[in-house]
Amino acid sequence: MNKNRVVTIMNKELLEIKKDKATLTSLFIIPIIFSIILPLLIIIGGTRNALIQNVSGINQFLGNLSVKFLPNNIPHSQIGTYALFIYFFIPLFLLIPIIVSTVIASTSFVGEKENKTLEGLLYTPVTDSELILGKIMAAAIPSVFITWGSILIYGIILDTVGLTIFGRVIFPNVVWITVGFVLVPVITFLSILLVIMVSQRVSSSKSAQSVSMILILPLIGLIISQASGLLIFNVLVTLLLAFILVIIDFVIFKIVVKKFNREKITLNL
Repeated sequence: MNKNRVVTIMNKELLEIKKDKATLTSLFIIPIIFSIILPLLIIIGGTRNALIQNVSGINQFLGNLSVKFLPNNIPHSQIGTYALFIYFFIPLFLLIPIIVSTVIASTSFVGEKENKTLEGLLYTPVTDSELILGKIMAAAIPSVFITWGSILIYGIILDTVGLTIFGRVIFPNVVWITVGFVLVPVITFLSILLVIMVSQRVSSSKSAQSVSMILILPLIGLIISQASGLLIFNVLVTLLLAFILVIIDFVIFKIVVKKFNREKITLNL
């Protein structure tokens, strides 16, 4: 595999993403809600706030969460708030790279089909694996960095405004670090692979987004199980899940490359 070709394709894709102002703007809506609006609502109103109580899953999460995951030096009155910030928000932030990468990747092959720019790329000496990896990296880089930026903003808000609530800095802990630097990249890679797999067989980016979201539902279900309190992303669970996803990523990448048919794609343009 020629790394220079992969980088060239990646840079080309990133340039196209940068030009699409409407898509770029929409990518920040969910991160802003999860990293700024929702945590501020909890900090200002507490877990007994009527608005917070109406957020689906919070009551069930607090009821199922085991006390072994909670530190002893947190004020008893703030245990619920601490649990929400440290554990309940993890699956929300794992949804960010899935949503962002799905939007970006769905415009990759399908977007080039719609703009009639894919045919010229298919006739270049770039190999299938180089082409697909370049497009994956172009979608993964902004997705991962947007997620990291969201986690950073979330941490700043939590440790500055929340300092008066807990009396100490509580973020980040080792679980959040592991989730951010290990789990986020592999989940992003898998999401993009599924989108590219679908994109080869549909004619519009909206169709690609719809079908790929259906394929990603099992992954979303696993993430939501954390929000119910039935599965907690501690370090061991996070590393184990990341290891499994790395294997799945490798297998699906090989399948996508093998099933990639330039002639069929060209005829369908």
